[in-house]
Amino acid sequence: MRLQHSNKVKGPSFFSNLMSRLGKIGKVLLFPIAVLPIAAILLRVGAQLPSFDLSKADVVEQIHKLGITDSEVTFMNFVSMIVMKSGGIVFDNLPILFALAIGFGFAKDSRGEAAFAAGISMLLLMFFMRQGGFVDTIYGKIVLPGAQFDEMGRRAGDPDFAGIASGFVGVFGSKYNAALSNNVLNGIIVGSVSAFIYNRFTNVEVPKILGFFSGRRLIPSIVILITGVWTILYAVIFPWIGYLFYEISVFLYSTAGNNRWGRSAVMGAYGIINRLLLPFGLHHIPNNLFWFQLGDWVDANGNPVYGDINIFISGKAAENPGGIFQSGFFPVMMFGLPAIAFLFWFTAENKEQRRRVFAIFGSAAIVSFLTGITEPIEFAFMFISPLLYVCHAILTGIFGFISGAFGIQLGFGFSAGFMDYLLSIPKSMEIINNSPIRFSTETMKIFANPGWIIPIGLVCATTYFFTGYGLIKYFNLQTPGRGQNLLEDPSAAKELASATLDKGNGILSPKAYAIVKALGGYENITTFNNCTTRLRYSVKEMNKVDQAALKKAGAMGVIKISDNDLQIIVGTDADRLNCEIENNKNAKI
Repeated sequence: MRLQHSNKVKGPSFFSNLMSRLGKIGKVLLFPIAVLPIAAILLRVGAQLPSFDLSKADVVEQIHKLGITDSEVTFMNFVSMIVMKSGGIVFDNLPILFALAIGFGFAKDSRGEAAFAAGISMLLLMFFMRQGGFVDTIYGKIVLPGAQFDEMGRRAGDPDFAGIASGFVGVFGSKYNAALSNNVLNGIIVGSVSAFIYNRFTNVEVPKILGFFSGRRLIPSIVILITGVWTILYAVIFPWIGYLFYEISVFLYSTAGNNRWGRSAVMGAYGIINRLLLPFGLHHIPNNLFWFQLGDWVDANGNPVYGDINIFISGKAAENPGGIFQSGFFPVMMFGLPAIAFLFWFTAENKEQRRRVFAIFGSAAIVSFLTGITEPIEFAFMFISPLLYVCHAILTGIFGFISGAFGIQLGFGFSAGFMDYLLSIPKSMEIINNSPIRFSTETMKIFANPGWIIPIGLVCATTYFFTGYGLIKYFNLQTPGRGQNLLEDPSAAKELASATLDKGNGILSPKAYAIVKALGGYENITTFNNCTTRLRYSVKEMNKVDQAALKKAGAMGVIKISDNDLQIIVGTDADRLNCEIENNKNAKI
């Protein structure tokens, strides 16, 4: 009997599917994260504006001595409030913003109805999970390890809460809602579930008598019903996840306490993990844990604050531990990676290659220094020189540890660039000058000064340069401008492109035209997405993609995520390019 080979094409592996789905997280999470820079700026500016508490007699007396009238004080307080609230409204409602963004981003056609459904689901979940809801009904009479209560069974050490200390209330006290109801992880889960429901039921047909609820109008109704069901199970499971986050937080902020070495070690490990996850677009997941979940502090009004970013901005100055998990990135992003870009230029094979390297990576180095956007540099070598990239991840951890060891506390709204560095200095100095316990000696205060970021950064740049130089020369790494990775003349993209399409099909720029052509034409592209620096596309047939042509078109790197998904590194022009390409998707190329 003759055996015949099957011609059936195997589908993508489970790992490929998993990576494809997880890779979308980075793109989707950028929606809410992108609004943080302006919110952080407003908070910082508002915090520096003069405002006065007129309820305090001594304050009123001082104001009158300065010759400031009541109407002037009222106006200054009003301006300060407007600026602060404009920024604070973002940080105060991050769970809802994350739910809306993820519901919209994960929807198969990115429709507003998915975001609307996610918003409804998030409001329901916040109601069910708040104090006095499902969780208290299930666990209200259990006394958990870590619960703090006095001899009368009331929550101890919490001046804002004097309730009975059983259940999870005994652990979280007045921070109960912040821990279990109003947290970012809930927003991520709700957005994902709502998007799944939207994708599954959008085209469901209903009886004609219920025709009004057909199509997308059916989604909010289904979401309300399903949320009410799965929230019961969620109320059984999630409090223990919240409890785990709480215990991790207690370990990091209490066990380490004021021990800068413990905090420095955590920052170092976090820096390494962050960079190792970047190639897969998954670094936003630990970022959200460290920046929005871990930590336990209070603001000037005694309200609970969670997450390193929120604690640094909103926490009271005295003994504020915020900024430790952010400061370590400043030396690397402002100095280390620009040094790598200079290294590419320095090790290029000839003058012409140096000119081309400088044309591409000179601007990338400036962007990294000013804004902290590092992907244009990192994606230039992470896959062609994995050894150099692993070294970069380790050095990120080392200089994160060093920044923590100095006790430097800095924060950012978007990334660790020079602009965020300047904006963080006033708050950082306020923390230093008003923290007699954390900085018990003048020497400690001197070392914690944010000005140390500059000399640390210069050491970081030097270390990056000479370590990278040694690796490149010893292992003959094919970095940009060397060996098999010679850079094409930037004008080559124009030779590939025809700037004008037929009338009615729109006009594509040479770069956009070349990218579409290199992807096999519009008929081979199934989805169009982008993040800050990458085009994230899905194609029908990967073998039609010409990676060499993509690089000639100006791509800094091409990443194959799965058998049908790829990412094209194009720099900060990604959003404009994607809009141009997608808006002309009916064109024939």
